[in-house]
Amino acid sequence: MINVRNVCIGAVIFSGLLGCGNAVEAPSNLRISATQPGQTLSAASRGSSLQVLADYLGRTTTGLRLEQSSVSADGVKHVRVVQELGGVRVVGATARAAQLPSGELVHVIDTLVPDQVVAPSTLPASDALRLALAHHGYAASTLVQRALTGNVTTFEPTAELFSAPTVERVAFVDAAGRVQSGFEVETWSLVKNMLHHTLLDGAGQVVSVELRTNSDAYNVFIEDPSKGGQTVVQGPGAGNAESPSGWLAGAQLNTNAVGNNVNAYLDADGNNRPDRGGTSIVNGQFLTAADLTQAPGTTSNRAVAVQNLFYLNNVVHDVLYRHGFNEAAGNFQTDNFGKGGAAGDAVLAEAQDGSGTDNANFATPADGSKPRMQMYLWTGSGATHEVVANGVTYDASSAEFGAALTTTGITGPLALVNDGVGVGADACEAIPTSLAGKVALVQRGTCAFIVKVKNAQTAGATAVIVMNDQGGDALLAMGGTDRKVRIPSVLVSQNTGAAIITAASATARKKAQQPLMIDGDLDSDIVFHEFGHGLSWRMIGGMSGKLAGAIGEGASDVVAFLIDGDDRIGEYAYGNVNGIRRAPYAGYPNTYSDVTGAEVHDDGEIYAAAMWRLHELFVANNVPNDTLLTLFVDGMNYTPATPAFEHMRDGMLQASSNRGGQHNCLIWKAFAQYGIGVGASGTDTSTGVTIVESFTVPAACQP
Repeated sequence: MINVRNVCIGAVIFSGLLGCGNAVEAPSNLRISATQPGQTLSAASRGSSLQVLADYLGRTTTGLRLEQSSVSADGVKHVRVVQELGGVRVVGATARAAQLPSGELVHVIDTLVPDQVVAPSTLPASDALRLALAHHGYAASTLVQRALTGNVTTFEPTAELFSAPTVERVAFVDAAGRVQSGFEVETWSLVKNMLHHTLLDGAGQVVSVELRTNSDAYNVFIEDPSKGGQTVVQGPGAGNAESPSGWLAGAQLNTNAVGNNVNAYLDADGNNRPDRGGTSIVNGQFLTAADLTQAPGTTSNRAVAVQNLFYLNNVVHDVLYRHGFNEAAGNFQTDNFGKGGAAGDAVLAEAQDGSGTDNANFATPADGSKPRMQMYLWTGSGATHEVVANGVTYDASSAEFGAALTTTGITGPLALVNDGVGVGADACEAIPTSLAGKVALVQRGTCAFIVKVKNAQTAGATAVIVMNDQGGDALLAMGGTDRKVRIPSVLVSQNTGAAIITAASATARKKAQQPLMIDGDLDSDIVFHEFGHGLSWRMIGGMSGKLAGAIGEGASDVVAFLIDGDDRIGEYAYGNVNGIRRAPYAGYPNTYSDVTGAEVHDDGEIYAAAMWRLHELFVANNVPNDTLLTLFVDGMNYTPATPAFEHMRDGMLQASSNRGGQHNCLIWKAFAQYGIGVGASGTDTSTGVTIVESFTVPAACQP
């Protein structure tokens, strides 16, 4: 553990203080230096940003490479530097700085390591790729090298991959704090849109995995059909600041809309390419009328899905652009018009994607590579599947992972699981007895759904029924992502589970129902939420882990509700006026100590609730929503990769301080109401999270 640098030359460490105070410990080698309004960390300078930052850190510029530079609306320049040792990138070793126009630094985030010699690994890149593929459950196949550029080896994609996998020779800091050589392998699956960065050591052992796809099982025309019918809206045309060339570019089909910010297309067959067919669009008139009494798969409703998805992606692009997510900050555009950042990365948005249901996801590669948004059809908040036990039929809901159930279903003897540890029926540990040929009956418990189902699968189960342990008759879709889960699973309500458990020796059948589907492409909450994952990955960096993953989900909800203006997420797609979250965000009941590390969507609600409360305080104090959006986006410039909740708070405090600090107390009050006040902290652990909760605001903000 290394202490956060306590500069105290007119500076403040945002550890719950408004003035200079003691430094706080941060995980790993994270060091944050921040300022109060009117104060700086360094003197004015005409030197390069890289040199100014290196001087402040007491280093030379050797081994430091400027990766990104952008200027926010308040004139502050934001730079991101990566570290290299012996010519190879050190994973996670970066420095980020905010610099005034006169050259003074006002904020620095530093995770650099001491300069040293690192012996390179002798393992071939092909072996590193083969080991990473095996770790994620891809079938063995012949690997063909395509190119070698610097430290990056590119291979031809296998039949299971969406794009060419890459292997980069890197250095990394191991668990003992030593720097050693290794590999970062990028794989991107065709099915489920799973983009993995897998870190291996020099011997080929997997050190860590970063999943850069955010997948959300919500229950998501300008906002959605439940809030009004279709409205004809004009595109901005050329010449506007956010989309200078307008929204459209080139020839258009009603099932394949192409523009500089997004390419939205129908992918009903789930092959990750635009479906064949479609009608030519003349003069950009995407005017197909919807008929929601018919299935989404009708010709006209498919065209509506594409035009709606194209429109919503452009709306959120332009809104976030105005508030700081521009080209230099890493946004998504084919042409960056010479304004910085890497071009060629418009969003690939797949409407009515046929590879899943009750879900949506967004995979975010590095700047300059195209992200992919997959939008699915939804079955709503009611039952989507059924379980028959002892001749009685019970409602059930789906899982977003594993094999899909058909209307024929799976039949087998029921077996109540006992893993022999704690609550034995929760299947949170390996199951010692064989479940070969059986349908496993499992309690919900505290571990992730995918853990339970995978343990039952390993024991030989053909399918799994998870029994809810709360909510009476309530159903919910089971979230999670793991390619190695191959059997189907469903969830039944608490009351249904109690009834089925008496039939544990009976035979059960699980099968899918066939309700009229709901099109998530028409729900702006879903689209804005997914785009929000791209925002946080590009601007903050690492968003995986228990706390950072939760923040990613919560921040994506924030994007949705700050644009749409209501405190419920995904009401239309989920088919429930309360939305998919456990409670509406207004008056949300949980606080920071309720974060468990078990489920990122649940935990992320608490960060989003603090932001909704901040929205309410801004409204009550006549502060425009545009100001909050600017502080939210700009705050990410001051937030370290893999953040905890308090880092998001501190980033917004710094963004506010740069503008005079008049909103600082509102930020403190909103976050403190949810336990993220002075002295609050969160840390990922091997078993969950450690949370220190605080409802205290600084003395200057008290009545």
